[in-house]
Amino acid sequence: MTERNAQSPVPPWLYKLFTGRQYPYVRRQAKFERKNVPSGERAGEPTPDEIDRKFFEIFPRCSVKLLQEVKSGMIVKFVELGAFEPGTYGKFVENPEEFLAVQYGKKKIKVNFYDGENFVCTMNFKVGGWTGHEDDS
Repeated sequence: MTERNAQSPVPPWLYKLFTGRQYPYVRRQAKFERKNVPSGERAGEPTPDEIDRKFFEIFPRCSVKLLQEVKSGMIVKFVELGAFEPGTYGKFVENPEEFLAVQYGKKKIKVNFYDGENFVCTMNFKVGGWTGHEDDS
């Protein structure tokens, strides 16, 4: 992480989720923004500063959807628990496990981040001591 985002209120886990290689949305957007790539040549990987700038552009406009993983026979489905508009999920970001446990109890929860209609990244949380689908209620 650059010095700029080290001073940001964004927790390290969230910055890594958005900018890591597992979910390339932020990296790809930084790469597409390059204007000085000659026609027909590949843009190459964005620099850490380009990724950092793009993260701080994209993250503030992201919404969040919370889904509970529920097993039904041999099928796993997701039930929507709630959603947050951009800028309204600060308490979740600060301490996700505690926030989810207080709000939703013992569950396996998938948290999806979206930039408008575009999927950005996801993270799963086993909340409140959840150990298996037999814990679902």
